[in-house]
Amino acid sequence: MKIKKIAIAMLVGVITFLHYSTEMGRIYYHIFYRELYFLPLILAGFWFGLRGGVITSLTITALYLPFTLIHWRGSPDDFDKILQILLLNIVAAGLGFLSDGRRAEEKAKTEAEHMAREQAESASRLKSDFLSIVSHELRTPLVSIIGYNELLIDGVAGKLTEEQVDALKKIGNNSKKLLELINAILEFNRLEAKSVETKEVNLSDLIEEAKSETQTLMSESGLNFVLKIEPGLPLMKTDPSKLKVVLKNLISNAVKFTEKGSVTVDVHKYQNGVEIDVIDTGIGISSEDLPIIFEPFRQIESPLTRQHSGIGLGLYIVKRLLELLDGTVKVDSKVGQGSAFRIWIPLR
Repeated sequence: MKIKKIAIAMLVGVITFLHYSTEMGRIYYHIFYRELYFLPLILAGFWFGLRGGVITSLTITALYLPFTLIHWRGSPDDFDKILQILLLNIVAAGLGFLSDGRRAEEKAKTEAEHMAREQAESASRLKSDFLSIVSHELRTPLVSIIGYNELLIDGVAGKLTEEQVDALKKIGNNSKKLLELINAILEFNRLEAKSVETKEVNLSDLIEEAKSETQTLMSESGLNFVLKIEPGLPLMKTDPSKLKVVLKNLISNAVKFTEKGSVTVDVHKYQNGVEIDVIDTGIGISSEDLPIIFEPFRQIESPLTRQHSGIGLGLYIVKRLLELLDGTVKVDSKVGQGSAFRIWIPLR
């Protein structure tokens, strides 16, 4: 802003010097005449609006009028000079008015965008808070239901018939599916925070924790679980809770779509980081479905999908969490032969 004011002042000063200098004034009259004053006037109008245009116009008038009056002879050219002064002021007012109008529109547009953004952020916060509260309130009693249900199956409250045990197992399975959906919604909600808490992590211990927390799932599936960890893996700096969610989601997904065979977790160093491969012998994914598997609320159509239900957030959460951890995920799959999800995490 200051540079623009200096530029206009210099232009007005140079033109006035040409105007008052006898020899330079002759050249000025023959080449530029009085129209040269319009240059700083136009710039002032566009840059500083009505006030800046009028101040510049009055300044030019104050510098231009004395020269005109000193050399006044009453000729038509002298009257043209007076008209020129009037025209300068009219142009200054017009340009300033247009400039102020444009600025007012831009300011109103900016304020409207700012207000819309604030409203969207407020709505997003309310939605996140609502989902978080509801999910937590649902999860707490649901965990109790699952726990008491398992106690009943174990016969704590007395001996049960086969029909009663079968009914309780169905209750337990459906409760666990519901808990899985609630956990997925909570993770989906946490993604909006985009916060990462990094610390040094022993990857072998983290893998063992993920294995322990999915042990029940693996046991119930009847699949062979294979864990391969390369010896001497260095400590890595990452967010352990997010990485564990990634591993658990990939393992759960592998189990869900594998009827028989095995699920293998292979951990090894790779390109200044660590690669973790989760490989299954399940139904596989067709090349047509590969582009959509990481999209939210999308699932491939298969009998196993209908059997295990779900809302299609697992792989989406995996991809988003890995982005927060500066990691990547790739998938190799063939229909009927299984899938291999390969995630890579940088060491630092």
